[in-house]
Amino acid sequence: MRTRTVNLTKGFDGVCVFVNDNLDVECLDMMAQNGIKFIALRCAGFNNVDIKKAIELGIRVFRVPAYDPHAVAEHSLALILTLNRKIHKSYNRIRENNFSWKNLPVSLYTVKQ
Repeated sequence: MRTRTVNLTKGFDGVCVFVNDNLDVECLDMMAQNGIKFIALRCAGFNNVDIKKAIELGIRVFRVPAYDPHAVAEHSLALILTLNRKIHKSYNRIRENNFSWKNLPVSLYTVKQ
């Protein structure tokens, strides 16, 4: 959220923002004028929000209290498998209509060419 995009909050009760959104005094003032009553953060940190100003304006701020360590571990493993099996390379090839197996890992069950 930036001051140039805060006009998108008109007509809504709340917004959902991420860690790279900067909700400073100016932005919060504009959001309050648009009727925003709450901000939901999709991150554990909240240093990108001027909490004192939000409290002063009556805007409630919600955040993720902690991440599930199992979900983080599962996602890490999924990324490792993606790299190992070159899924990212396969995905990009298919988007380009390239269905070649060249330089990709071939499963034992793949029909020999």
